[in-house]
Amino acid sequence: MQVKEQCILGMEGSGFSVSVGLVDRGVPRGNLFLNSGAPGSESLLMGIDHLLRMAAVEKEALDGICVTLGPGSFTSLRICLSTAEALGLGLSIPVYGVDSLVLIAATVPFFPSTVKVIQNAYKGEFYTSSYNTQSGKAVAVSELGLIKPDDFYNQLETGDLLLGSGVEKMIELDFDLKARGVVWNQDFHRMASGVGVIEHFLEFETIEPSAVPLEPIYIRLSEAEINYEKQFGKG
Repeated sequence: MQVKEQCILGMEGSGFSVSVGLVDRGVPRGNLFLNSGAPGSESLLMGIDHLLRMAAVEKEALDGICVTLGPGSFTSLRICLSTAEALGLGLSIPVYGVDSLVLIAATVPFFPSTVKVIQNAYKGEFYTSSYNTQSGKAVAVSELGLIKPDDFYNQLETGDLLLGSGVEKMIELDFDLKARGVVWNQDFHRMASGVGVIEHFLEFETIEPSAVPLEPIYIRLSEAEINYEKQFGKG
């Protein structure tokens, strides 16, 4: 059986906003976007309950959960993943995880050139990866990583498409993107979403309930880990 034959809840919480989606047998039933500025477990659970209630779907009818693993906000990711895992364990259903950047790239299928996603990682850096979407699917052609704005600008090539929150930061920093011959799109629907994370898994074969916790994609250490290493050294 494939995921598209099931009733699936989707959760995207890699930033300071949360999106919750529901797809039932391949048909989108709803998608909520929550932006309180600092997403918490209470608002996320309320969003899930509201979406399921409006769609007239009981939690027990869910067959699986799809969730973004990051990279992004440490707090947001912990809340989102712990919520997904708790629901998965409580309902004895599988939890599927994927990085958020590939979902952003997938919003522009069949693009003829490279799609480069940059998300603001703060501290003067971007989370980034490059994708080929010419087949209609987003296929990574580089590893997820961190990059400084100057380095990202210098490796741009004519025809590249830039997506993600980092585009706004590049413009704010006065980088002349037009001079590099690239294009960009900052439309709201170029964001990862609860429905988008489900769509990524529709053609996948279903799995057994997850036996181990999902590993979040942080890429760099949290402030707590950095401070610990400064005080006690690497463990």
